[in-house]
Amino acid sequence: MSPATAADQPTVLITGSSRGIGLELARVYAQRGWNVIATCRTPSKATDLQAIAAEYDNVVIEELDVTDDDEIASLAAKYDGQPIDVLLNNAGIPGDRSKQVFGTFDQDVFDQVMHVNVMGPLKMAVAFFDHVAASDQKKIINISSSQGSLASTNRSQGNSYFYKSSKSSLNMVTRIMALEMKDRGLIVGLVSPGWVHTDFSGGEYQPGMITPMESAASVAAVIDDYDMDKAGLLFSYKGEQTPW
Repeated sequence: MSPATAADQPTVLITGSSRGIGLELARVYAQRGWNVIATCRTPSKATDLQAIAAEYDNVVIEELDVTDDDEIASLAAKYDGQPIDVLLNNAGIPGDRSKQVFGTFDQDVFDQVMHVNVMGPLKMAVAFFDHVAASDQKKIINISSSQGSLASTNRSQGNSYFYKSSKSSLNMVTRIMALEMKDRGLIVGLVSPGWVHTDFSGGEYQPGMITPMESAASVAAVIDDYDMDKAGLLFSYKGEQTPW
């Protein structure tokens, strides 16, 4: 597939597609027959994603670092005129957890986490606004986390100050964007993918975890049901509204 995607199929652009939930989201949408623009920082190392693209000719891999303004602008220009039904901002980082414990705070780690997890989705939304507005579904979906929920903080462990704060910030900017975009016909929302067994969550399986594919399939179903009445709200991968 090239930038000249199949006009009779919806299109999804997914950030952070090289592994974990992003990889499986690319697979889910590929299996549905969607045009899939799967982005990651280093495509040459994304062997699992390459395998999906080799299996499905409706998948194209693009290089993208969501902290790089030039790369974002270049990709948006490359797909100029291409409607994107779902802009799926999945890319995120936990940051060095050892530097997010009280007494060990590191400003550089904080800046990095906030840039990827908050500014990244904002920049993508701005750059691809016209692409989404030109589509049928008109959805911008940001992958958040229950760890960013103020209402749930008393049930979680301490530390990871920066990561949790970044998801709280993402929730707020998504809410603001949803209110602003409503009159323009765009649906902006949040989905929490659940507690998923990935490198992101530490790599070791723990009881209660779900697989990346289980999460991705459920997240895609939640996105399907996301409408203007739900805009700006946070939903779990089970489709349950989550207080934030």
